[in-house]
Amino acid sequence: MNTDRHIPVVFVSSTCYDLKQVREDLKDFFEINYGFQAMLSEFSSFPIDPCIGTFENCLSNVDKLADIFILIVGTRYGYVTERGKSITNLEYLHAKAKGIPVFVFVDKQLHSQLKIWEANKEGNFSTIVDNPQIFKFVSEIYNESKQWIYTYESVRDITTTMKHQLSLIFADGLAYKKISNTLEPHILESDISSEALRVLIEEPYAWEYKFLAYVIKDEFNKLQKHRWDFKYGLFTTHIIEMSPNELLDDVSVKLNEIVELNGILSILLNSAIQDAIGEAGVPSDLEMMVYISKQLASFYERIVAWALYFKTIHTDEVFKPLLKLLYELPKSILTQIDDFVDRLYNEFINLPDIEDNVKREIKLSCILDKANTVAINEEIERLYELLC
Repeated sequence: MNTDRHIPVVFVSSTCYDLKQVREDLKDFFEINYGFQAMLSEFSSFPIDPCIGTFENCLSNVDKLADIFILIVGTRYGYVTERGKSITNLEYLHAKAKGIPVFVFVDKQLHSQLKIWEANKEGNFSTIVDNPQIFKFVSEIYNESKQWIYTYESVRDITTTMKHQLSLIFADGLAYKKISNTLEPHILESDISSEALRVLIEEPYAWEYKFLAYVIKDEFNKLQKHRWDFKYGLFTTHIIEMSPNELLDDVSVKLNEIVELNGILSILLNSAIQDAIGEAGVPSDLEMMVYISKQLASFYERIVAWALYFKTIHTDEVFKPLLKLLYELPKSILTQIDDFVDRLYNEFINLPDIEDNVKREIKLSCILDKANTVAINEEIERLYELLC
């Protein structure tokens, strides 16, 4: 987690020409009342890279600088880019992708007509909006992003809402400051997700279990590239030339390696996780949970690398069936690990946030299949007979 201290940057996104006064009032509101940096494109303080275009500068500032994103939707859609969306629409999508707090304010009259537009999208709404695309934009925000939407008639409505929301953000910051002084530094320095951090701050029912679920799921979400590499047999290392005898000797070593990796993973999945959770009434070891999650992901990567190694070997054609068997050997192990992580995540995250006095028994274990080398050994015997 990034803990660098700086003046918070509030990016205000809207069409400029119809909301000029609202934007100016919001700039004063954030800068005078809170000492924040309000970032609005029409002011000289807006950072500009002269090497890129207007739209690219706006999106870059959202990506690199924004800490809080305020979207104000009036009755004008604004200039439509080559991507078919307005710059305001694209700024919003970038802010959502970045994961920063996003607050959406929609003109009250526009919002009141949304259901009417949804029932009659071919109707004439020119007296309300300059482009019906604006209805589609708001509808997507509400229905697809599940974003909370506030309505406004004046800038006062916006500032009143933001005073309350900023106080909540400030309270979260104080809570984070509190736990940062009590937790081991390694936990907060381990790049845990916002969901895992929220659990640490709020401490809902079964929060330690939920913390483990978020941390381990986060680590396994990062492995998607390796899953694709394994699925399609993609590798980035050099081709290895091997003679028949070298290959057969190497296979013996690699089979011992996969057995050892399988055993280590079983220990992590069935013993280490239990030790980190601990006995009932005893605090869980949060640092150990982070450690186990990262180790599991690391050994998962090693197994994928083990399989892809056999894609890099160049040798006689007669050895291709053996190399294919070796490449496919860990497939069931990887599937079992992914299934276990999904089960653990779903079991723990679906626990209620408030204790309901319901007794629950969650049994989670993962007995990994032993590497089935029967077909591989048979193929090796065939090759020895062929070579002798």
